[in-house]
Amino acid sequence: MKNLQLKFTTITLLFIVFSCTSIKKLPNNKYVYKSKKRTLELYFRDSSTCVLKNTFKCSDINPNFKNIITECNYLRKGDTIFLNRKNTSNTESLYLFIPPQKSKKCDFLNKEKRERVFSIGPSYATDYEKYGLVPNINQDTLYIINNRIFFYKQVKRQGIGFMFK
Repeated sequence: MKNLQLKFTTITLLFIVFSCTSIKKLPNNKYVYKSKKRTLELYFRDSSTCVLKNTFKCSDINPNFKNIITECNYLRKGDTIFLNRKNTSNTESLYLFIPPQKSKKCDFLNKEKRERVFSIGPSYATDYEKYGLVPNINQDTLYIINNRIFFYKQVKRQGIGFMFK
């Protein structure tokens, strides 16, 4: 219950902090989240279909996991976008499973970077949780804030968010 309250408070504060301007048109537009080792692209094909494409920028991983594409239906209500995955063959987990890789360029996908180091005090995200988790679209919600799209997913006691520009 406390995590739900924290999530709600965080999202509410984001709405308050950013201005009220909004994206007017979604179809045929692409929104991108970039980091050094990965790009997430959110492309709205038409008035009801979108695609989320995860691309790892490393040549030394299994080609099946370099580009991961998820197609989904969406419904926009004001500044909120509701997503539903089209292909129901994926699991119901929050993130897609990527087997451990042996990569020098994307070492956060390696087995060692997935293991949590025991510590007394706060539990920080592993490198894999910070950089390598690929969202599994089930029934998700996106928020439009200041002409950007915010996507938030909960991971254990932590949340991971992506801001698409």
